[in-house]
Order: sequence, then structure tokens, then C-alpha cells
Amino acid sequence: MAPVFDYEVKSQSGQKIEGTLEADNESMLAASLRKKGYYILNIKRKREGIKLNEIFNLRKKVKLNDLAIFARQFSAMINSGISIIDALDILRDQIDHPTLKEAVIAVTEDIETGSDLSESLSKHPDIFPELFIQMVRAGETGGIIGDVLNRIANHYEKQDELQGKVKSALYYPVTIMVIAILVVIFLMATVVPTFVNMFADIGAELPLPTRILIGLSSFMQNYWWLIGIALVALYFLFINYKKSPKGKLRIDTLILKIPTVGEMMKKIYLSRFASTLAVLLSSGVDLLAALTIIEGVVGNSLYAQAITEARIKVREGSTLSEPLENRDEFPKLLVHMIKVGEETGAMSRMLEKVSLFYDREVDRSVEGVVSLIEPLIIVFLAVVVGFVVISIVLPMFDMYTFI
Repeated sequence: MAPVFDYEVKSQSGQKIEGTLEADNESMLAASLRKKGYYILNIKRKREGIKLNEIFNLRKKVKLNDLAIFARQFSAMINSGISIIDALDILRDQIDHPTLKEAVIAVTEDIETGSDLSESLSKHPDIFPELFIQMVRAGETGGIIGDVLNRIANHYEKQDELQGKVKSALYYPVTIMVIAILVVIFLMATVVPTFVNMFADIGAELPLPTRILIGLSSFMQNYWWLIGIALVALYFLFINYKKSPKGKLRIDTLILKIPTVGEMMKKIYLSRFASTLAVLLSSGVDLLAALTIIEGVVGNSLYAQAITEARIKVREGSTLSEPLENRDEFPKLLVHMIKVGEETGAMSRMLEKVSLFYDREVDRSVEGVVSLIEPLIIVFLAVVVGFVVISIVLPMFDMYTFI
């Protein structure tokens, strides 16, 4: 059921009108009243029972695919000659994502009061990334908003596809690992105690592996709550450490040093750097602003640090290729292509080619990582299950001897 709002408006004749209406949110009610020609004096939501999502401020996250669809539809309408406000009004009714819909309604209201599209979008940084806003601003300056929105859609679709490839490749090994851990926990909590009682009745001295297994099983049964608290505490400690600049830099550096996985992540970061810089430059965003945006979207602190240093050098008069050439994070191929782009004035085209190259490399790396992870999981399962089996079988031989 939609929330209920009390409203107070003034008609075109100056008459005050009060009433109560249902609406998805305050912005949608305001938009509806304005369409009827009313001047809004006050809108207040009626107090209701406290809801869980209001307590924890839960909001459905806007994903890359949501932004890509929004930008693609927005671009098609603008290129068809529909005004920005009319296009946003149409999109508002087509958007299913509640958080994005609220933001679009608020953006429409801001534009109706005289704000630019980019200025209105910038008021919702948790919905529209800086890359989105800067590209729209460049499109407004050049009068090519429709084309820029189309580039935004292409860029986000590409990034979403890249993320999807990595996630889908890891679903299987992660699922197998989780199932294996749950099976081991089940064995330790239910099966092993049965054998413990049987061994205790014999009274013979148990082998070391069996004693270790019994100790682990007993600990899990008696102190499962302590294990849960420890895991939760470690999780929050890790999250807080990762949020700190020093912690994030160390973790990001460590990721790049992991065999095979590190190489795959490097190619993902390089592809993201090249494709983002290409789309920003081709949309009319200046190099310094583009580098500032990329620092926040590249996804790795070490690369962000290198880009920051490069941006400072560029601001001082250097070319982009010079500072990147001195960093190990950027391979010679990428630096050479940037240098050619600087000399020919076609940097965005060169970066697009580099991005396509690294996209193909990412596909190969993902396959390599999956082919490496699967045997490692099998070895892990063999070791764990083998240890449990040996720990149970060894005392049985002693039982036969004792009998």
C-alpha cells in the first residue's frame, strides 16, 4: 500500500486547498499536483507504524545495468527531438527501480525550476556517478547530450558485461567451496560425535589424527557461539581496515601479487582505465577532469595513486605518457598507444583499441583462473575429507586388534 500524504496547495486563482492523497513518494505527489496547475505550499507524510527499511535506511542499489538502460532510453528520446523534461517524464513511468525513479523525479523538478541537467544529477551522487555527471556536463557544453548519453550507455554496458564475466566464472568454484565447508561442519557436528562415543567405550589409546578430530568436533559443539562471534568480529574488522586508506592500499597491492588472479585483476583495471578515459575524452571532458574521475572508478588504490601522480604531472605541463612510463602498473603497450594518440591527436581512438585488447585478455585470464581454482578446490576437499576418513578408520584397526 502506498504511503498517504497531507497536502496544502494554492490554485491559480489564489484559493488554498487542503487534502489527502496516496502516492509512491513526496516527489511524485508534488509532480502530480504541479501538473494540475497547483502551487505547492506544504506536503507532509502521515505518520504510520515504523517500517524495517526506515529503521535501517535500506535502499536498493542502482547497478551499472540500471544506469545503462536509463541512459540508452534517455538518449533515444533526446535524439528523437523530445525535450529533456518530457523525456524524463516518460522515463519516470517506465523505470521499475524505486531508488532510480525517485532520483529521476527529483531531477525533473530541479530542471523545471531552471537547473541544468548535470547540475540536477550532481545532487544525487549516490545514484549518478561522477563520470555520468561530467559527461552530461560536457554534452551540454557541446550540444550533444543525446550522443553523450549513448556513449554512457555503451560504457556501462561494457563494464557490466566485464563484471558479469568475472562473477559468473567464480560462481561455480565458490558454490562448491561453500557446500564443502557446510558438509565438513555437518560431519564434525553430527557424525564424528557418534564415533567418539564408540571409541570411548573401548578405552584404547586413540591415534593423534583421531584425537585432533575429536578435539575439533568437541570445540565446535561446545563453543559454536564463540566461533560465530569471532567470524562476525573478523568480518567487521576486515571491512573497517579495508575502508581505511592504508588498509585498502595494502589489500589492493596484495591482490595484484596473487599468482594468476593478480594478472587477471591487472588486466581488468587496465581495461577499465582505458575504456573510461576513452569515453570521457571522446565526450569532450578535458584530460585533467577525466583523470580525476578515473581515480575514483579504477577500483584499485595502487592504480589510483599512479593516476593521481600522473594528473599532477599533466597539470604541470607533462604529457600523460611520461609519468605512466615510470610506473610498473602500466605496461609498455598501453603507454606506447597513449604516446601515439598524443602525437596524432587521436588518443580516445587509441585507448578504445587498448581497451578491446585487454577485454580479450580478461576473457583468457578468467578461463585460466577458473581452470586453476577447480583443481585447488578438489585438492582441498581431498585433504579435508581424507583427514576425517583416516581419523575415523585408524581407531577401527585398533578395535579389531583389541577384539
